[in-house]
Amino acid sequence: MNEKIAQLVDSAGNLPREMLEKYAIKEVPLYFSFDQEHYYRENIDYSNTDFYLHMKNEPQQIPKTSAPSIYDWLKGYREMYERGYNKFIVTTIASKLSASYQNALLARDMFRESIKDAKIEIFESGTCACGQAALEIKIAHMINCQKLGWEDITKRIGQIIPNAVSLFTVQELTYMLAGGRIGGAAAMLGNLVKIRPVCEFVNGVVHPIKAVRGRRKSLDYLINTCVNRIKNVRNSVIITQQALCEEDELFIIKGLKQKLGQDIH
Repeated sequence: MNEKIAQLVDSAGNLPREMLEKYAIKEVPLYFSFDQEHYYRENIDYSNTDFYLHMKNEPQQIPKTSAPSIYDWLKGYREMYERGYNKFIVTTIASKLSASYQNALLARDMFRESIKDAKIEIFESGTCACGQAALEIKIAHMINCQKLGWEDITKRIGQIIPNAVSLFTVQELTYMLAGGRIGGAAAMLGNLVKIRPVCEFVNGVVHPIKAVRGRRKSLDYLINTCVNRIKNVRNSVIITQQALCEEDELFIIKGLKQKLGQDIH
């Protein structure tokens, strides 16, 4: 099986740059602004580290994000088509979190008006960040193994999307308050008693799993939750991401490797 299939993603999954290059994945960036006047492209104008450093140094500037435009998606389709692709698999952040999915659909309709032979399947990941990235790496593996055709891959993606999960814990509740995820009283009380919630994204909505007191205990709980949910380690893709807390990420990676014996990206 040697079909030429293009993979496009939005930047909400924050795929490692080496993965984009290795699998020739086209990333269409989201935008963000700290002042609602100047907008920047995620992972292009700002690296992840620079973004979080800005938030740390300017805590009063709460960033606002916006989706890739229809034109951005259209440009991505055209670029890949000009490279010789006419089959596209697209994944986006959950539609409840962004208009990226809707804009990708609208761009597909426009693209097909002039490119009649294009096949474009667009999948809403239902999540973002790690869960979205894990899904996208799984798709990249399927495309590049050369054992599955277009129909089989698109069918399997629909089956595995419900298993794409983003688990996370936070050091501070400030930004969950700013984003409307929790109330002011809950944030104040949580910070006072050092509550570190462990949460997950379910269909684009933050669901608390457990409120844990203390950072290390919250990391342990996150590790155990992840381990308990994995049914088939060898068939799983596990991604870690962090926002200026590399020590915590290394602790999680070490814990997962010890319990699962699996490589962590």
